[in-house]
Amino acid sequence: MTQSPRLVRALGWCALFLGAAAAPFILFAWLEGAASEAQGFLATALCGVFAGGVTLAGTAGTARPATASASLRLALLVWLAAPLLAAPPLIAAAGDIMTGVFEAYSALTTTGAVLLAPEDVSRAGVLWRCLLAWLGGLGSLVLAVTVFAALEDTGTGLRRTSLLTIERADLFTNFGPALRRLGAAYLVVTGAGFLLLSASGASAFDALCLSLAGLSTAGLAPQSGPLAGWLAPGAIFVLALLCILGAWNFAAFYEMLVRHRARAASGELRAMAMITLALVLAAGFANGAGALLPAGLDTIFAITTSGYQTVQHLTLPVPVLIFLAMIGGSAVSTSGGLKMTRVLILMRRAWGEVTLLAHPSAAVRSRYGGRTLTDDAFAGVAVYALAYPVALGAGAILLAVAGAGFEDAWRAAGAAIANAGPLAGPAFDDLNPAGLSISIALMVFGRLEILAAFAALGVIFAGD
Repeated sequence: MTQSPRLVRALGWCALFLGAAAAPFILFAWLEGAASEAQGFLATALCGVFAGGVTLAGTAGTARPATASASLRLALLVWLAAPLLAAPPLIAAAGDIMTGVFEAYSALTTTGAVLLAPEDVSRAGVLWRCLLAWLGGLGSLVLAVTVFAALEDTGTGLRRTSLLTIERADLFTNFGPALRRLGAAYLVVTGAGFLLLSASGASAFDALCLSLAGLSTAGLAPQSGPLAGWLAPGAIFVLALLCILGAWNFAAFYEMLVRHRARAASGELRAMAMITLALVLAAGFANGAGALLPAGLDTIFAITTSGYQTVQHLTLPVPVLIFLAMIGGSAVSTSGGLKMTRVLILMRRAWGEVTLLAHPSAAVRSRYGGRTLTDDAFAGVAVYALAYPVALGAGAILLAVAGAGFEDAWRAAGAAIANAGPLAGPAFDDLNPAGLSISIALMVFGRLEILAAFAALGVIFAGD
């Protein structure tokens, strides 16, 4: 199948950008004495710059518009190809190809599952994982307000934003403006997070890693163990705030930050706050007042899909935390999961059905974000809601067939689909290469919200 020149050109830009990002790490790793990792960074830099440069030169002057199908292919191919380009330093650190590739996919999809403890990797490698997660978070935001916003025909308006006008005839023209506008706000918030973390007691290196991984809701950390064991309490609260900002609708946040204009409240933050409060009260009732704060933080880190663990023993059961991660944050966010927006829409429809049972002749209309929702919109949301448990079950079965135990299969599948790797605990550690490959596929499908991934596969294999 012939690929669109504009799609190839977009992939070239991704390769060039990733190669350029790896270049400073060559000296960083070499100064640390990690010669093999320095060679890995060199390989990524050379391959990225060469492939990107050749691609851009060969497609210069391309004027053919990029269709919706080409945009879908781009979304899938970026998540499939970029981690392979980013993997050489991590392969060198692990001494194993499969482990390094898994780490790269986990980082770029903002899943945050690790097989290599931070202490087993150079500081350059630790920072590289966090930077990959940060880039993956930015990429997910750009794709949300361009490709997926343009393809959203169900009337829900989940990704509606005044950031830019979507041109369906050539979706690729939207990438540049979206990257500049969202990227600027993303960078400002990251910088502010770094300063606040540093002021709260974190070391400069820890603050840098956590600001990158926190805003991208990746759950990566520069040290092993629960946060309370090595991070000051004030810094933990700052990290929780960064995760909340990453899981919030970043387009709305951009409008507030840059344009000083607040969009009509859609209720995602309020819903996350109410869920957190309910679970905090339940944990306090069951375990006493000492469980209130840990339960609140664990809930925040779970529902934002970052998955950080604050204390040694979780105050909430793991299935509850994975369920929260499956819900996820807002539509235009770095978090994974179904998205809180869809959950709220389904709840409103459910309440409407209850009203009809009590008053069959009542005229019930459901609204969200200032728009009346049609039956087609509800049907689209319901299909997404059904896709996640189906994917979870299928993923768990495949992992079990690949040799994982019952509990590990469910934990790994749920954490991978929700892009909340730390919630899996040690489940990924015992997976064989087949299990790790299945987990990688689940991470990519989760990052593309499952249905879009299937649509992209259909476009790739069926052609335009």
